[in-house]
Amino acid sequence: MHNRKVAVLIFCWLIVLALPAAGAGDNFSKKEQLARRIDSILAEAHADGCNWAIEVVSLGSGEPLYKRNAELLMIPASNMKLFTTAAALYYLGPDFTVKTSFYFKGKLKRDGVLDGDVIIYGRGDPNISGRFTGEPTAIFQAVIESLKTLGLREVHGDIVGDDSYFDSQYYGPWPRDESHKWYAARVSALSFNDNCVDIYVRPGPSVGSRPEVIQSPRTSYVRVINKASTTNQKGNAVWISPSGSTSSILVGGKIWSKKEEKELWFPVDLPALYAATVFEETLQANGISVSGRARGLGTNHKSAVPQGADPVVEYESLPLSEIIKVVNKRSQNLHAELLLKQIGLRAGAGPTFDGGSKAVHDFVCWTGIPQESVIVYDGSGLSRLNRASAHSLVELLKFMHERGCRDPFRDSLAVVGVDESLQEMAKTVPSEKVAGKTGSLKGVLAFSGYAEGESQRLAFSIIANGFEKEPSRIRQVRDRIVRELARY
Repeated sequence: MHNRKVAVLIFCWLIVLALPAAGAGDNFSKKEQLARRIDSILAEAHADGCNWAIEVVSLGSGEPLYKRNAELLMIPASNMKLFTTAAALYYLGPDFTVKTSFYFKGKLKRDGVLDGDVIIYGRGDPNISGRFTGEPTAIFQAVIESLKTLGLREVHGDIVGDDSYFDSQYYGPWPRDESHKWYAARVSALSFNDNCVDIYVRPGPSVGSRPEVIQSPRTSYVRVINKASTTNQKGNAVWISPSGSTSSILVGGKIWSKKEEKELWFPVDLPALYAATVFEETLQANGISVSGRARGLGTNHKSAVPQGADPVVEYESLPLSEIIKVVNKRSQNLHAELLLKQIGLRAGAGPTFDGGSKAVHDFVCWTGIPQESVIVYDGSGLSRLNRASAHSLVELLKFMHERGCRDPFRDSLAVVGVDESLQEMAKTVPSEKVAGKTGSLKGVLAFSGYAEGESQRLAFSIIANGFEKEPSRIRQVRDRIVRELARY
């Protein structure tokens, strides 16, 4: 009997010795549970024809926690903006600013008459608009006040929009049928109001009547043709499109009689001429007469600034650390493309789509990300020719966390439950636990960023390509996966 008890005790002791030390298997267990949960979510999705590429990494240890098709090249949509803004911080620095200069071509007389032109020389400031003031012409108004203090009362010449700082290829490597969409705004070194005319449509006084159409800014650059009507049916929609010329906008469709307002945006074809036109009109409205006309550079795209001339007034942009917040939080394509050309210029590759794309790719390679895992065609992700792997995005996030401009980069990302673009996600994902960049095109959904898990900080990338079902179902899958990361 004694020998039997001894044998049992020895057997039990051997089992104890065979067990891992307390806590040694906890990380593995959590990792395995995370993988099972993500796999289960994807299995339940039944996303026929949809390819998922996912990678999750611990920022503390660098350990990969989950991978699915992580090396597969995918269309990243607006997740390309992460590469663009990271490269901008590298090449330009977070304190980088842009100056828009105003020159006199001619002599300002003592009586306040300028015998010559006023030239607006743009260098790619994306925020000459009402984004932060509510009034599109607020910056122009401030400049005009400075011109008044110099004594300017009359301009016996033209108002010239000079955008020669960048090239004259305004439209990126994007489908032609996207050209009338606001998110495909032309990319010019002299950009005003996001290079769009804002159109506000309000229901008319009765069913069947024309709605009220208001344009902002009010400008002769475009002619608005109102063919829309007011309806008592809730499901109808109002729309805008070109009307036979680049200077005419057709407003059509139907607007519900009880709808407060519909806001639409129409991209202009000649941004520098648009800016010059509105500036000329603002001068006139502020008591400075102009006898000439507003114009751009024309086909030669040669600077109008006299050699050796000094600017009479300059307006300095917000710092890059603020500009990239608009890029990543609001996913503003024009801002990203202006940064792309700025990067190309600074890197010596040229202020062009090709030059900027090369410079961004060179930065990607410099970080150690495999060069074949990222293909860059634009800065915004609107081009369907762009490619990136989930692994490359996670590696970028890791680099920016460890060695890049961590704070300005992270501060530029949208936060769940805080920023408007991620308010819907807050229905599933705990607020303020996840910061990232969304991306979407037809059949494409992407989300990459950082998650504050319960025990670890994570970097992740989730990309879905090729789905034909409702994007809302794919978003639900994405959000459930992100929720698991916030719980990790």
